[in-house]
Amino acid sequence: MINLGALIGALALAIGIVPWGEASTTIEETEDSARPSVRDASGVVFRPQDYRRIASASPVADELLLELCEPDRIVAFTGYSQREGVRSYRYHGKGTIELVTDIEQILTLDPDLVLAHNLTDPRHVERLREAGIHVFDFGSIDGLSSLFDDIETLATLVGHPARGTALALQLEEDLDVIASDIPPTERKHGIYATVVGNRIYGGTMGSSYHDVLTYAGIIDIAADEYDRWPNYSFEQLLKLNPPLIVTGTGTGEQLCAMSALNQLSACAQGREGIIEIDGKLLSSGGLGIVEAARAVRTKVYGQRPTAE
Repeated sequence: MINLGALIGALALAIGIVPWGEASTTIEETEDSARPSVRDASGVVFRPQDYRRIASASPVADELLLELCEPDRIVAFTGYSQREGVRSYRYHGKGTIELVTDIEQILTLDPDLVLAHNLTDPRHVERLREAGIHVFDFGSIDGLSSLFDDIETLATLVGHPARGTALALQLEEDLDVIASDIPPTERKHGIYATVVGNRIYGGTMGSSYHDVLTYAGIIDIAADEYDRWPNYSFEQLLKLNPPLIVTGTGTGEQLCAMSALNQLSACAQGREGIIEIDGKLLSSGGLGIVEAARAVRTKVYGQRPTAE
């Protein structure tokens, strides 16, 4: 997903972005079992079991499955991850789900569990469930605030809660160290923005873009006024006038050429305030947040000093 358009397109096609299941998933003890049950975003309760044919209809779930579940229990990943993932080769050799609405294609995979985010139409879910398939909706994707919950939930669902705990701890540790050497008073200010057609979209509080900026040591100045994925007008962007703009590779020139945006501080002096990073990495939304934050940190501050 090189820009927000690709992000919206991929997630809308693969998982749907209308928040039909806004509620987060929960893990709870059932009365008739000591094992925790898992409630998905639509309110359906699942009891962990030995699922043997798991299919993912979410790029974020793709990443988590590789870390939390045995490969021989996975029958399909999203077509997006197989083609556009940062390490797409990791998803090869499995079945493919292009759209969660492709019911017949999913049925041919004969899954016993389908994982998705933000399922938008309960009719599609019911068709799969009528065929005896468990469909788990993780709900909305909100950057790290939902990613940690998704790790715990999926690990419990596939019967490996300890793996989930370990993965979450490792993720937190990896993120915390990226810009730990940069004092708060020396952190630079900036935003994430990209161009889709003739529109400018951002990614701030409540999105993985905000998390990337924060852990890279950049203060996200858009977070005071906007959330999630704002559609900026030229006036709004000029008012923010960020010293740094993080965007996908090849987007900076296009952004600074729009209307009066060449007046932005980030566009001055040969666009020295434009920080371009591989768009696929920036928009991963999952575990790739770590690698994206490292890449941004290196571009802005240089490599983190190694311990002597």
